[in-house]
Amino acid sequence: MSKKRKLDFSLLPQIDGMDIFIRLDGNLEDKFKNSSVFKETYERSQASIMFVCNANKEYENWRNSAYLRAGLNEFYSIEDAARRDFRKSNIGFKPPKISDSKNPLVHAMYMLRHVNVHADISKTDIHDTTVVSTLGEQPRNIDWKSVILAKPILSQLSLQEAAKFYENSDLKQITEWIEENQNIFGIGELFRRGLSAYCNELYLTTI
Repeated sequence: MSKKRKLDFSLLPQIDGMDIFIRLDGNLEDKFKNSSVFKETYERSQASIMFVCNANKEYENWRNSAYLRAGLNEFYSIEDAARRDFRKSNIGFKPPKISDSKNPLVHAMYMLRHVNVHADISKTDIHDTTVVSTLGEQPRNIDWKSVILAKPILSQLSLQEAAKFYENSDLKQITEWIEENQNIFGIGELFRRGLSAYCNELYLTTI
C-alpha cells in the first residue's frame, strides 16, 4: 500500500484581494527574477502565470480550459527546470519536488495537471459575483465574472491514482476550499497562488 501524503491545510493562502499585476506573490517576483540560480525556472513560472491568468470571461469555455491546461503543464515543468538550474549552479542537492510540498493547493494543481494529461479535460464555467475594489478614494462594489472550474472538482481530483496517495477527507477539504475561493477570485488567481507557493519553497532552499 502506498504511503499517504501529508498535507498542511494551514498553508492554504488567505485570499483577501487580487494584485493588479500578473506576477508571483509579493517580493518573490523580484527575488526570482534577479536570482543567479532560477533562470529557466523563472521563465517557466512566468509562462504558467501568463496562461492561467489569461482565462477570461470574454472567451469560450474551451479556450479558457486550454489556457488552464497549458498553465498547469508549465507549472509541472518547473520541477525539472529547477533541477537543471541547480545543476548549472553546482548546487550539491536536488530541489524539492512538487510532491514534496505540504501545501494542499500545490498538490491540487499537481493532481489536476495529471488528470488533464492522462484522463480527462477540466471544463470551465463563468460565475457571477461581486468584489470590493479599493482603488480610488472609497471602496466600491464591482460586479465580476470569474472563470471557475466546473463541478464536480472532487470527481476530477479522484481520477488517476489520487486515492493511493491522498486521504479522501483531504481531497474533499481542498475541493471545498477551491470551490469557495474560485467563485470570488477565479481559478486563475488560485493557480497563481499555488504556483507562487511552490516557487517560494524552491527559493527558500537556496538561502
